[in-house]
Amino acid sequence: RDNSLLIYKVTFHPSYSYEDFVEGYRPVVEEGSSKQYALPKGIFLNACKKAADYPDKTVVLIIDEINRGNIPKIFGELITLIEKDKRKEEDALQLAYSQEKFFVPENLLIIGTMNTADKSLMQMDDALKRRFVFEELMPDTKALRNNFRENGVSDGEKYTKILEKINEKIIGKGAEDEKQKKIQFRDRQIGQSYFWNVKNDGDLQDVMKYDIIPLLQDYFYGD
Repeated sequence: RDNSLLIYKVTFHPSYSYEDFVEGYRPVVEEGSSKQYALPKGIFLNACKKAADYPDKTVVLIIDEINRGNIPKIFGELITLIEKDKRKEEDALQLAYSQEKFFVPENLLIIGTMNTADKSLMQMDDALKRRFVFEELMPDTKALRNNFRENGVSDGEKYTKILEKINEKIIGKGAEDEKQKKIQFRDRQIGQSYFWNVKNDGDLQDVMKYDIIPLLQDYFYGD
């Protein structure tokens, strides 16, 4: 089977709900249907069912912008079931709508992504923080160099050094008296994705003018 069937992706947002993520009644819009409402399964239930059907595989649920959702509203009573020691059938809980018994299989891996530059980690639900480990992804100039090399960008090394210099300035590298003041800006370094598709000086100018400078103006307003 295609391994892509074992990967599920969803993006949280402020109006996303339990009914979207787990299960909930929805109006039936099909013509001629005798039912007014249906009870479709959300992406979380579908991912868990896939994991239960393929216990020897790792099923991955990727939640982008995980910090943007209202976690109690989205997970409801199931927040405890994603814990490592609660991934057993004997820990199953009853679903709110269907009343079916439900548990999260051990082979379901949940990955949440977020941008911490806006201090959103501070706003993140504490119940969710306790149930995840955190891995910080900082700008990867090595990957950028390799990308330029693979795509034959002749000035790729210069472009990479420009990104490095911008980030050194942001975190105050080399200026010891400023270092303690600027270490708080480590989350506001510029990622390599802005430079990823730069092929020449014209591309670089566009990125600087329309992406980097407005971003820095927003991050360091008044400075």
